[in-house]
Amino acid sequence: MSKGLHSPIQWLRWIGRNSKRLAVFLLGTAILGAGLAMLVLPGPGVVVIIVGLAVLATEFAWAERALDRTTATAANAASKVTNNAAGRRALVLSGVCMVIGGGVAATLFGEYRLIGISVLVAGLIGLATLLPTVQRWMQQRTTPAVGADRPLVIPSTSKGPES
Repeated sequence: MSKGLHSPIQWLRWIGRNSKRLAVFLLGTAILGAGLAMLVLPGPGVVVIIVGLAVLATEFAWAERALDRTTATAANAASKVTNNAAGRRALVLSGVCMVIGGGVAATLFGEYRLIGISVLVAGLIGLATLLPTVQRWMQQRTTPAVGADRPLVIPSTSKGPES
């Protein structure tokens, strides 16, 4: 028998060792794909993308880095909206309208039930960004931690060039 060929036992061992990684890849990719579709379709696309990356990050380092960047970007964007009164009012108004509209669509229009539920969930997620615990989490995500890939940066306190 040639050295390049493997026995069926070796193939089964290889499949067994890699089956979890393959399952995580398939599940994470499916969730990530659904999130990407929700960017143009009704639904909480960014949240689903983050969930997909979180699943992939359990097995892949590249997904963990992408998850860190994505959550930081999403938290930064949400912070910009929730840090001013007009943004908070707009978020409350749109979130309440999405919850009501999604609930009505899910209840009254059977063929649009899934879309109605997606809009309702997206509205609830938008409203959840106003909760104090979510606000603290967003603040932590927008403030980079000190580490090997995130150096300590001390902001300058001077207003102009020093003389």
